[in-house]
Amino acid sequence: MNLPIKILFFILIFSLQHLFSDVYFVKVGIKTDLKKFYLAPYKKEGIFLQLKTKEIKKIKITQQTVCVFVPPNKIRLLGKIYELPIKLYSEGKVKINGNIYPGEIEVFSKNGKTVSLLNILDVETYLYGVLPYEIAPSWTEEMLKVQAIIARTYTIINLNRHKDEGFDLCSTVHCQVYKGINENMELRIKKAVDSTKGFVVVDEKNGDLVITYYHAACGGATENVSEIWPEVKDVKTLSGVKCDFCKNSPYYEWNYPFDIEKFVIKLKVNGYNIGDKIKNILVLSKTNHGRTKNLQIVGNKNTVEISGETLRKILGYNNLKSTKIYKIEVKDNKIYFYGKGWGHGVGLCQWGANELTKQDKSFREVIEYYYPKAKIKKLY
Repeated sequence: MNLPIKILFFILIFSLQHLFSDVYFVKVGIKTDLKKFYLAPYKKEGIFLQLKTKEIKKIKITQQTVCVFVPPNKIRLLGKIYELPIKLYSEGKVKINGNIYPGEIEVFSKNGKTVSLLNILDVETYLYGVLPYEIAPSWTEEMLKVQAIIARTYTIINLNRHKDEGFDLCSTVHCQVYKGINENMELRIKKAVDSTKGFVVVDEKNGDLVITYYHAACGGATENVSEIWPEVKDVKTLSGVKCDFCKNSPYYEWNYPFDIEKFVIKLKVNGYNIGDKIKNILVLSKTNHGRTKNLQIVGNKNTVEISGETLRKILGYNNLKSTKIYKIEVKDNKIYFYGKGWGHGVGLCQWGANELTKQDKSFREVIEYYYPKAKIKKLY
């Protein structure tokens, strides 16, 4: 198919930006284990299809079209079958299952049973899609800058985190939440990303990038990283700090009742068979800042020990909001957990950081408080 010169020029520019751009590019796994997905152009009609052979076709799509996986490695699109992998992009943006994505969409199959989709785009554009889901866009402009810098740093240092699955980062809370670009993206988000372009957090001593973990609310103090994840090297930049600034957070204190029968089933499914009744739950050890490290659960058949982080994963991160548990009660066929904060507690406390910016602290001061012995550097 002969493409017009204008379109060929667009494709050339689109391809060369990867080679000559001054920013990093990221591959984000946006969909996995699909049998089909829905494709549509956004604002500009037509989509470019790059085949496995590198040949490029422009396909006419004016409305949502279904793409169906044909095992083990083909896809059916507009009545034609193409061998995977393929890439999709547009002069505008591409819609996948209703979400709007800039950059390229790569479609591939790792297992021959389903397809995965990844979005290839530059880090700065990616951050436009991350910030609205990781922070409230209504928070202070300075806090939006803080979030842009730590999210950028986290992205770059975690490139290849999902290498075995064929991409860098996933689009869930495991990495950072990303659902493409909101067509009504607030200008405050774009301004925060653009005004901090290339800014990252580094160790003030050796200049290495800091793993900028962050969480919603710490409940009074952040935590040393090795206390939460023993397998992670204890570094000064991820030391716990006192934080009285998140008291206005709705998650500063919480309680959650869990049905004992469901609790026992969840434990059993995850390899902890205590029987069908709970006699007692004891906290065996805590971190320096009050988070539960290990618990003992006494059942009518067995007694088991479990880490606080493992229990939180089993019960659900939205239920057991943190391991900073200060009271556990067993009554009325329920287990009541009372705790503080939301999240793992390592690194930056978002609610606390936002409060600090309201007190006229700059993004540098906030970041350097929550990441001791760190500083901000312009990477590009």
